[in-house]
Amino acid sequence: QIKVLGLDRRAAGLVGFRERRLTWLALLISGGLAGLAGVAEVTGPIGQLVPQVSPGYGYAAITVAFLGRLHPLGIVFASLLMALLYLGGENAQMAANLPQSITQLFQGMVLFFLLACDVLILYRPRFARSLKRKAGSLKSVTQP
Repeated sequence: QIKVLGLDRRAAGLVGFRERRLTWLALLISGGLAGLAGVAEVTGPIGQLVPQVSPGYGYAAITVAFLGRLHPLGIVFASLLMALLYLGGENAQMAANLPQSITQLFQGMVLFFLLACDVLILYRPRFARSLKRKAGSLKSVTQP
């Protein structure tokens, strides 16, 4: 029902799904799962609640969501890729004595290039046509 509501609100209304109830249900479930993940993070590896609990997880989650194309299975694979980037970046920092910002720079570049590819694929700018038009207009001006 939630998927139908997300794809087409009018169709969900015509079938008889209650939009407000489903929206609240989705918000409560996702919030509960996020809270459960936070509890697991604090009680698991850290063992206590300290101000440095979240070292940029929100920004990594945005990148994971875009890499996974908002598909559950894609997000699993994207999160594994980001975990490899985190671990590989830490190992590279220790081995090559690099600053921590190198790993964050690489992750930002991954997100930027992914979004740039989406823009180029969805909007398909046509540079070749404008160049041909300019070349054609130059030929007509130079030739009598």
